[in-house]
Parts: sequence; C-alpha cells; structure tokens
Amino acid sequence: GTWERNVERAVYIPGPRPPSDLVTLYQFSALPDGWTRFFLTSTNAQGAPTFQLATFKVDGQIRPWHDQNTLGLFMATGQQTNLTRSYRRIDATTIEFTGYTGGVAGLPTVRALLPDGNTYTQTVRGTNAQGVAVNNVLVFERVR
Repeated sequence: GTWERNVERAVYIPGPRPPSDLVTLYQFSALPDGWTRFFLTSTNAQGAPTFQLATFKVDGQIRPWHDQNTLGLFMATGQQTNLTRSYRRIDATTIEFTGYTGGVAGLPTVRALLPDGNTYTQTVRGTNAQGVAVNNVLVFERVR
C-alpha cells in the first residue's frame, strides 16, 4: 500500500520536527518469493526532492539500498552503493531494520503496524554517532 507520514502525530527527540506541510509517501509492493519493493518520495529540509528505492526480504541478510545520490551513479557507471540494510521479523506485524553506510551500522528502526491496519509507527531509539540520545516515533497513515 501507500502510506503518508503524519508529521503532527510524530515525536522527534532531539528534534526539530519537520515542517507540517512536508509530504512523505512510502509505497510497499509485494513481489514473488517473499520480496517487497519499497519506494519513498519526499522533500528534504532544503525543499529538494528525495527518494529511496529498494527491494528487501525480511530474512536478516544485508543487501544494497539506493537513494537519490547512489542510484544515478550506479546506473551511469555501475559503481555499487555503500548503503545497505538488513530486515528481521519481530512478530506478525513488526519488523526491525538496520541501515549501514560503508558497513557501519546506524540505529535500528522498528516498524509496527497498529491493530487498526491503517496506521504504522516507525521508531528509532538509541544514541547516534554524535553521542546524542534519539527517540523518534514517526506515524504513517494508509492512503491506499
């Protein structure tokens, strides 16, 4: 389905909260053999469009991940991305994924579908590479 981030319902610690008019869409599509296609479109803090694109499988394996910086370079030159992710299932409605840049792990993110089936949260907790405590809870609502 397609999901839109609800900035007003989210928690951003340490902040700041993105502008309330920011539109971020996540699209998930089931593929054969347990794979999922993921596509994110948004605008960054400077107003420039951003995207992420990947196929993933919830099996704990680390696989390539592309954004607006790596995909064009890969398509033009064949240079592999230094961005990777792994996904693992916690329970029937919850997965955890970890992003890596150049093999260095970032904070894990937990994505949980709420019982209403029309909302999910994406939670990042821990201490980032700069030593700052992070407790971000993003809220996404189904748009179709």
